Parts: sequence; structure tokens; C-alpha cells
Amino acid sequence: MKFPLIQLTLSLFFLVTIVCGQGPLVSEIQIIGNEVTKKYVILREIQHPTGVLLDSAIAVADRNRIENLGIYSIVDWQAVPLENGTVRLKYNVIESSRFFPVLAPSYEEDTGWSIVFGGVVKNVRGRNESLTIGGLIGGVDAYGFDFNNPWIFGDHVSLSLGVGKAYINHRFLPYVQQTSSFEINMGRYFGYQKKISVGFEYEKKDFVEDTTTIEYHYLAPQSRFAYDSRDIYNDPSKGIYIFHFARYFKYFNVESNSILWIQSYSAFVSPIKGKRKTTLGVNVTLHSTHGDLHKEMFMFGLGGGYSVRGWRIETRELFKDEKQPYRFGFYSAVSSLELRQTVIPRFSIEQPTPFGPVKSALGLQAVLFIDGGVAGDNWNDLTEMSPMFGVGLGVRIPVALAGSMRFDYGWSFYEGAAVESSFHLAVGQKF
Repeated sequence: MKFPLIQLTLSLFFLVTIVCGQGPLVSEIQIIGNEVTKKYVILREIQHPTGVLLDSAIAVADRNRIENLGIYSIVDWQAVPLENGTVRLKYNVIESSRFFPVLAPSYEEDTGWSIVFGGVVKNVRGRNESLTIGGLIGGVDAYGFDFNNPWIFGDHVSLSLGVGKAYINHRFLPYVQQTSSFEINMGRYFGYQKKISVGFEYEKKDFVEDTTTIEYHYLAPQSRFAYDSRDIYNDPSKGIYIFHFARYFKYFNVESNSILWIQSYSAFVSPIKGKRKTTLGVNVTLHSTHGDLHKEMFMFGLGGGYSVRGWRIETRELFKDEKQPYRFGFYSAVSSLELRQTVIPRFSIEQPTPFGPVKSALGLQAVLFIDGGVAGDNWNDLTEMSPMFGVGLGVRIPVALAGSMRFDYGWSFYEGAAVESSFHLAVGQKF
């Protein structure tokens, strides 16, 4: 039994040591709430040692890394005073649901409504692995599976692979795009901020018209590099994120080759901190296709929730009539500025379903945004073209698996004139 007087004395001692600028000694580390997750999966993210004075900055960074695993709805930490004058550093986690059977409608701006079937298993074997098996019927007809292990061996060595087939109507060309693919990648972290991955994709892509089929059969080695100093991946309050992706296309059935290069640069800062924080974020993303295969089916189009908001998604009529040719090209540059305000801090929920209780999180974030973008056939076009602009507002709602649902409404402008307005429903933060 612990007597109230002893507890009060320990608490006062703990408070005095903090006020005097000297943190108490951490004698042990405890993890609470990991019902399925293997303990070592959490411990390998904790960098605060025992036998040293408490450093709240390290403890907060540990808590952020645990949340970034993406398998918990809530993560927090606390220092618990002990009778010997030291503290126990305790990390509390609430695990999200691991299995999500899916039979539900799905919506994408460019494809419309589909029915999703299958299942998603997160935190497989308690090792933060994920497995997705299923498909779609409707606007997209597809099936396949994906597996990901973010730490298969060594120090943050990851493995991901996927196999699938998809039938989809091209956004702005009169083709049905049929794609069969196999992809495998291996990656590694260098520290906690730099990650490199390499792999390849073996793919057969057919563009089918009424009487014509254009086939591309290729092997595509690819690589990714990321520098990531964000504190929380899904809702950062500070940090920088730099991402580069390059894929080389070696075609088997045509005498051509090409390289796809994607660059993305983001920065975040929170002038008002706390649970109801205010965050300012900025992003610039560049897409370019290099090589001697400049066919229209490899062009980029601007518009929709993932590029310049406020502009409706590109259509076949829009491309055919050449009413807005400035929206299409083999090169594109898109910039975004967002002011994010947390209205309801994220909290854990559990709801009964026919498949059992589902654990997730809820909250609410309001957003103001300004987007700009240009497209062209080379880098010079991007500097000479008049940019498209979009301004608007939106909300973000945290959800399991996707991170958050995004609802945006924007107004578009070109060369000083209003063009149109558009509503966007998307998954995850724009950047």
C-alpha cells in the first residue's frame, strides 16, 4: 500500500527538481496498451536511455516516432515518480483496429464511384506489417494484393511488394487503360531522417480504343530518396520533407526509353502550439518525363484535389477541344500554401460493427489554401506559361488506415479571370 503522504512527498520532489532545472533520473521504461504489438517494435523507436536525467525533448521525439508507426490511434508519455526518487518513463498506446473487412462504396474524382471488396490487415503478427487483398468494381475494375514490412531485418531495412491488375478509363484520352504489374522494393533508413529505397516494376500497359490497342511492355528500375524531419507524418507541426522519385522505363516492344522524375519539397511551422495548434505549410512538387517517348498518353494534366484545387478534373472533352491547353504537358510544377487550424484535437474511439469493434480516431482540422500550377512540354515552358491558381477552404477528419479524409472547396483563376469552382474529396493531406 502507498500512503498519501509518501505520494505527496514524491510529487513535490519531482516538481521541485523540474523547477530547479534538473530533471529526475529515469530508472526504467514501461509500455502500456500494446495488446498485439510486439514489445520490441515499440522499444526500437525509443531513444531515451535509462540511468540518465529525464530529457522531455527526447521523450516527445520517442512518442512521435511511435505514433508515426501508423498503428495507434493515441500515443502519450508521462514520467511517474517512484519511491526511490527516480521516475519511470511510461509510454501509453491505444492500438487501432488491425483488421478491416471491406465491402463499401469508394469515390475518386477521376474515376467516380466503385465498390471496394476485400480486407486490410494492419500490424500483422504484431510486427507492424500490413497486408491488403481485394479489388474494386465500378469506375475502376481492379484486383491485387500488397504487403509491406517497414523493418524486416537489420536497422530499419524495409520490404514491400505488390501484384495487381486494373482497368480504368483514361482521364482525358479516349482509351481504356489496362495495366498488369508486379512491383518489389527494399529500403533502409539512415538515422531517422534519411531513407533510400530501390526496386523495380514489371508492367504491361495497354491503351485500348474501339479498334486500336497501343501496348507498352517494360521493366522499370526505380529509386526513392526522402529526407524527413517532420515530427508527426500525418499532421506535422514542424520540419522539412524532401522527396525524390526516379523511374527508368526499358521498353521491350518499342525502340524508346524514358525517365519519370518526381520532386517534392515541403516545410512546416506552427506559430501557435498545443493541442489546438495552428500550422503553416508550404509545398512545391515537380513532375517531368525525359527521353524519346513523348506520346500523349504519358502527359500530365492539372486539376483536382491532388494538384491545383478549385479546378475540376481534366476530361476528354476538355483535351479534345483544346479549350484549356495550358493544363496539359510532359512537365508540371505545382505549389501549395496551407494554413491548418486544429479545431477538435484527435481522440480515440471504439465503435461496434458486424465484424467486431473498430478502434480508430476522430478530430477536426480547418484549412485555408492557395494552389498554383503550370504545365508544358519542357522546363522553359514552365517559366514562360501563365500559372493556374486556386484558392479555397476545407476540413480534415482523422480516420484509420487513410490518416485523414480531406474535403476541400475552391475557386479557380487564370490570367486574372475567374474560371470555375470545384469540390474535392480526397484521402490524406495534400502534402
